[in-house]
Amino acid sequence: MNLPGPGSGITWRNYRIETPTFKLSSIEKPDLSPFLIHMTGRNQLISILKGENANEGVEVAEGQVFLKSVVPTFNGSQGYYNSNVVCFTESPLFALDFFRYRSFNRWESDQQFGIGFSKTDLVQHRNVRPVVYLETETNRELLNLCNKINDDSFVISDNNGEIQDLKPLISKIKPLLFPLLEDTRSQGFMWEREWRCPSESGMTFPLSAIKVICCPKNEREEIEKIIEEHSSHIQIVESWKEYDDVTNFLKRRDRNIDKTTIDRIDNIGDIGALSAMKMQNEQTLNTLSSYYSVFKETVNQLEGRSINDTLEDLKNTSKIISDRIEKVRIEIKAKEEQAKAKKK
Repeated sequence: MNLPGPGSGITWRNYRIETPTFKLSSIEKPDLSPFLIHMTGRNQLISILKGENANEGVEVAEGQVFLKSVVPTFNGSQGYYNSNVVCFTESPLFALDFFRYRSFNRWESDQQFGIGFSKTDLVQHRNVRPVVYLETETNRELLNLCNKINDDSFVISDNNGEIQDLKPLISKIKPLLFPLLEDTRSQGFMWEREWRCPSESGMTFPLSAIKVICCPKNEREEIEKIIEEHSSHIQIVESWKEYDDVTNFLKRRDRNIDKTTIDRIDNIGDIGALSAMKMQNEQTLNTLSSYYSVFKETVNQLEGRSINDTLEDLKNTSKIISDRIEKVRIEIKAKEEQAKAKKK
């Protein structure tokens, strides 16, 4: 889009997006969401919505939900990370099913389900903050320092020799720390876009605080019965439907790609067959283009090639087919003229 030049009377203020950061949606910026989603499995979600999943000794009043806290685990975490947190992701709703395809644990627990809250509410009233990703060794050193301060084996004093109590500060920092794991094969978990709430047991919410529930279509009816009157303000979405449509489409195309190679196109001499192939290719191009307008670069093929690369492949294939059709037409016309010349 070309903005009007100087003298037009139109300035940046006419175009700027003024939505507060925590409320930015994937319409304004495709990689952001105004929600923070707690991912879970079917049985866990039902238990959460019914208020039946609380730890022993924790009472959940009617109309309330409870989210358990856990200690995040990763290779090398044992012994120096022990903070209980409730985890959320700020990934856009349409990208949530990526989690199952990336993490076997999430696949095994069938995490097609999620419960989402306003990011603004969680930041302002629930002490939820984004994870701080640090280079792995730096993260380890900082966690070790936090642990030493917490167990009083390391103290800091001011110029007067008065010991400074840093434990309250450490309690805010430590739960948010996470390593990049940059040297591991999969290079860590930044894709989770994780936010956390430090809590020894978990968090309690009123059902009215829920903004979105993610579930498959066949689970919608049961969930609506559980949330009853709250269903009017809770958006129930099939958050992964579009993701699966695109990834399955790309997988099908990946399996079929060898059947429609450039060499095969060059060997086809039937204009009808070539035209049908071109039509199918352009239908594929149009379908994926419509998905691309939503997904941009967020969904990759199995070989790590982006949708944009695939679109370019499809466009090139259509051009190659068109060139082949024109070449075949010229060859047919030449043969027809040769046949007429022989008759004379």
